[in-house]
Amino acid sequence: MKTILSSIIAGVGVAIFCAEGSFAQETGSYPNLLAASEIKGTKVKNLQNDEIGDIHELLIEPTAGVVRFIILSVGGFLGVGDTKVAVPWKAFQITKEAGKPKYVLDATKERLMQAPRVEGQNYDRLYARETAEPIFVYWHVTWITEP
Repeated sequence: MKTILSSIIAGVGVAIFCAEGSFAQETGSYPNLLAASEIKGTKVKNLQNDEIGDIHELLIEPTAGVVRFIILSVGGFLGVGDTKVAVPWKAFQITKEAGKPKYVLDATKERLMQAPRVEGQNYDRLYARETAEPIFVYWHVTWITEP
């Protein structure tokens, strides 16, 4: 009986996995899941395929369980003289290139240099709506209220 029940559960799990996988492919979303360890340090390109910076940090909002911001490092050389800017996660387009995620941001280097800056490692201040919402507005992303 246990073996039959295990087989049924495994079969349902495979069916759900296949259905979810086909849905993701049909809608064009990629990838299904991203590992934070693979995101940090990744190069970001703009729509013209120019490299504009790299992902320094991900800021996750624990109450909603979503990535709110990417801290992008722009300019400088090997982390010296760089500028850190907060960009809402929703501002990025994630596609697949050579089997890996490609992060694209609709921004020029000049727009990035004028973007709201993040100084130091004190990211808590980006949690408050009065601080975070102007960043969303700058990047033309709709502010998301808590569920």
